[in-house]
Amino acid sequence: MMEWKESPDSTWRKELGGAEKIYRFTSTIFRATGHEHWGLYTVCQIKFSADLTSEEVIVALRNGWKALRFEFPALTLIPDGYEAVYPGISEGGISSVQDAIDDWAQKTCRADPLLTVEEILANYKLHNLPELIWLPATSQVVLLISHWRCDGLGTCMLLNRLFQLVSAKASGIVPEDWTVEKDLAKISPSIEDAAGAPMTSNPEIEETAREMSKFREKTLKTIGVPYNGDRTTLPSQTAVQVTTFTAESTKTLVEACRARKITVAAAIHAALATAAFELTSTKDVDEYVTVMAVSFRPYLQKPYNTESHACRTYVTGIAPEVSKNASFEEQTTALTNLFKNWHTDKMSRALRELYRGASQALLSPPPRPAGPPPNPPSGITHSNLGVVDQFIKGKYYGGDQDSTSDAPPFIEVTDFRFGVSVLTRQMMLYPWTFRGQLNLSINYNKAYYDSDAADKVLLGIQQKLEEELNLVLEACN
Repeated sequence: MMEWKESPDSTWRKELGGAEKIYRFTSTIFRATGHEHWGLYTVCQIKFSADLTSEEVIVALRNGWKALRFEFPALTLIPDGYEAVYPGISEGGISSVQDAIDDWAQKTCRADPLLTVEEILANYKLHNLPELIWLPATSQVVLLISHWRCDGLGTCMLLNRLFQLVSAKASGIVPEDWTVEKDLAKISPSIEDAAGAPMTSNPEIEETAREMSKFREKTLKTIGVPYNGDRTTLPSQTAVQVTTFTAESTKTLVEACRARKITVAAAIHAALATAAFELTSTKDVDEYVTVMAVSFRPYLQKPYNTESHACRTYVTGIAPEVSKNASFEEQTTALTNLFKNWHTDKMSRALRELYRGASQALLSPPPRPAGPPPNPPSGITHSNLGVVDQFIKGKYYGGDQDSTSDAPPFIEVTDFRFGVSVLTRQMMLYPWTFRGQLNLSINYNKAYYDSDAADKVLLGIQQKLEEELNLVLEACN
């Protein structure tokens, strides 16, 4: 495990893990535009029981944000190339530490009375630090965070803890026992370290890593969907289209999948494959293969599989294959089995070797073969958040309040949104369920697709689910 090293300028530095290097590289591939690729955004619409002014809300959020920083010091890390830098704030005693934390909070937590989530997403800039934004017009809290720093479920757990701290009237004052060493000890390790992958490799580990890396070769050959422009067309703004189904429709869908002994994620993925087959301009394609991010958190060593390690990227990729000629039952049965059984202990042990090779291939690529470059990928990826209520509890009761009391919660989360900034020709599908409602959300870049293209994918998924599961899905107005 890599250790933090103090620098002459009083900062502390640590090399990013192999997986983090990949996400860091990916986030900056369009740095010339000033925008970030694959930057995460998580949005919670909230309701306060107290009649608070917008200024009182931002003060409460900022204090909670500062308190969250003491639990998750990784929120203050700044990337420098492929190193994480912990800023030096130890000189001058507690008062100077408080000044540094207040300054960090002023830079990273703000209110914006005019912006919308769509406008923030459209102009998602490269971030050295996370941002928490309060939108009083829509009562929304927006968390922007780079993927090298955190994953999707991690953002949910961070916001869940933030709302707990805000409802408890957290002060954001530096703890009396605070030290730099305690801060550094709270920064979660890389996925390789958290999974217990050995520092040294062996033939078995190398073979497992080779097998795991093969899926990347498969996904390079995946089917693409038609896009606007050509290989020289530059990206513009990220956009999103969302379909939310009623709780009644969602319940019907869940019951239909349960009766067939398949998961909802498997049904959605098979339906997505059908939509991709129908949209593709590629002829004679028999398989749909795409990268799918899956959470590694349940398979990490203790204590890294808990909420106290929310601020780290603990996901990996698998490549589900869907045969065009298989029946929906065959497709979903195979996918359900994969989604439930993709992890092995061998995989955990091979993570360091896998990401060492993958990051080296990105950062020091071999010479490109002669001839025209390959077509840029334009497929549709799918990453499923599952039941978000497991991570965002939804109701938060302050100090003397009890969840069994008749009084309303101090904070209630009434709506949830998640996604990423996209600067490539890919569309990214994120399904989740919150408050009993299934959401299908697609992020895309306006240079390559319009809203009709995204709607066509969403409608194709809905129609396939309705047809195969013999039900009707009603969208919310």
